[in-house]
Amino acid sequence: MVSRSTLEQQGSNDIWGDYLPQTEPLSAKNNSPASKIKTCWLNQFSALKIYGPDAERFLQGQLTCNLTDITTDTVHYGACCTPKGRIVANFNISFDGDNYWLVLPTKSAEVLDKHLQKYKVFFKATIENCQHSHLILGQWQDAETSTNRNDQQLAISPSRQFLIVEEQALDNQDVNLVPTLDWRLEDISDGIFFIDNDQHEQWIPQHINWHKLDGISFSKGCYTGQEIVARLQYLGKVKKALYHYQIDSNDDAILSQIGTQLFDSQGKSQGDIVMQRNSQILAVLNGENPEVNLYLTDSNEFPLTLQNLPYTDKKEK
Repeated sequence: MVSRSTLEQQGSNDIWGDYLPQTEPLSAKNNSPASKIKTCWLNQFSALKIYGPDAERFLQGQLTCNLTDITTDTVHYGACCTPKGRIVANFNISFDGDNYWLVLPTKSAEVLDKHLQKYKVFFKATIENCQHSHLILGQWQDAETSTNRNDQQLAISPSRQFLIVEEQALDNQDVNLVPTLDWRLEDISDGIFFIDNDQHEQWIPQHINWHKLDGISFSKGCYTGQEIVARLQYLGKVKKALYHYQIDSNDDAILSQIGTQLFDSQGKSQGDIVMQRNSQILAVLNGENPEVNLYLTDSNEFPLTLQNLPYTDKKEK
């Protein structure tokens, strides 16, 4: 039996709060195709389920993505903004024919639920926070290993997908659980960042490269914050962006005590660290041409090196 309580009892969390499974298999049956698929429990993520006769119309007026593009065969990135264009939360969104599913960090799910409730009063739509009823799994998949599960699947790349499963859905299943850290490191390499904790309403979607992931539709009608988001895009005034840096150190003492900013060689702050796992960092930096080398302190200690992102042709210099 692999339920939420079992996972919690038989695993722990690492220093980043990511789930670390036990070393022994969670099932005695380990020869099935499913048991060979790398899977992790995204213990810091939840899902919002939104449904009802007005669900599409309601969401169309609140989200940056175009709801008419979302079918049962597609998965999109999206965000919800304040009237000033600041991100309340960003997510992956899919549709199963009846329900829209938004996958995002648990804290952001709570914030977004509360935010959307304010706008829902004139629509026949229901917002359900599935934090306690469903698990969010991350799964690596290739052509030789596929699942026949009926869970809601959100393919975010040719090799990775989210699975939204009911609380007891893993009972008697063969599951090859790996550390969630593996998934989060790939998020950094792919330049995928989800607003979390106290980061709400700090940035517009372009600041976290959401437009490069097609998380913003510039052709759909109005939505909350659309005027600001579109104006900055068309006037070319987006002066911040998300970048991937690698710390040139493997010292655990350094990696576990990193601050919140990055500095140039003159000791000037260049922006904010928004996500870190081990030596890998995502940062929202000022300016359109970040320096190849930055530092963790204003005294040029602990250098970092700019890394390529998959949606960037080359390092910007």
